[in-house]
Amino acid sequence: MRADHMVLDGALRESILLVATQSGHVDVLDWRRQRVLAPLLVIDAGEKEFPATVSCVAVSPSGTRVAVAASDDRLRFWRFTADGRPETTHQFELARVTTCRFVDDDRLFLGHMTGEVSLFDVTTGEERFRRQLDYDPVYALAMSPNGKQMAVALRSSRVQLIDISNGETASVLRGHRDSVFGLAWLSGTRLATASKDKRLLVWDLNGSEPRVLYRDDHYITALAADRVRGRLAIALQGDRIKVIDLLSGRVTHVLDRHTAPVQVLRFTDGGRRLLSAGNDARVLVWDVSDGGAS
Repeated sequence: MRADHMVLDGALRESILLVATQSGHVDVLDWRRQRVLAPLLVIDAGEKEFPATVSCVAVSPSGTRVAVAASDDRLRFWRFTADGRPETTHQFELARVTTCRFVDDDRLFLGHMTGEVSLFDVTTGEERFRRQLDYDPVYALAMSPNGKQMAVALRSSRVQLIDISNGETASVLRGHRDSVFGLAWLSGTRLATASKDKRLLVWDLNGSEPRVLYRDDHYITALAADRVRGRLAIALQGDRIKVIDLLSGRVTHVLDRHTAPVQVLRFTDGGRRLLSAGNDARVLVWDVSDGGAS
């Protein structure tokens, strides 16, 4: 399957993958049927030379809401009807959002280009808090399994754990040597992080030093966790994806049908499938039980 342009972010809703693209689209793909459906959003460039870039797309935990942020400084929301059709509900002006993830159906956690994070109330259109963490852009977000903390990766090498109730920093993880691009919770006390420093780290948040699970010769650009089977998938700077066993650090699959860097990885179907998308605008569905792609 192909998106209309380079894919920057993605979100899953059952058999539907929503992908945000550099050309101002949110494309809708049915990964089970291998079909490209009508796009959720196409931002009209108007008189501008270049269209807006969609920086992030997120689906709420119940699957009933979708949020999209774009470089036109708008935050858009949809809800799904009983028959699965998306309907536009709200649109707000909000500048310089780089990434977003739902906390629940009514709250959206946002990362900003300015190094800030904020908690947005979907029903009122107001921010419950905004906190300055750094002056580097926020690159990635991941919510803890209990819904109480958000891991935040910035362009700097640090990862901050933020209390979702008030935006305060609970702890700062220092161990990487360059920008962190990928975050994945493994349990309530274990977090995996992937970086431009070519290392995949696993943190025990009870206080021990991080474990270097894997080291590569290339930047790691994306990360996904299969908590059921105990595996991590990483995307590398060129076009290759590797699946790694959490216990041994052994590479179990090497997937190499992309032709440009991969930005999005998502396990699905009970960990039996891995979805990938990136700068080549291709969306691939991998059977990671045998390493083949469909």
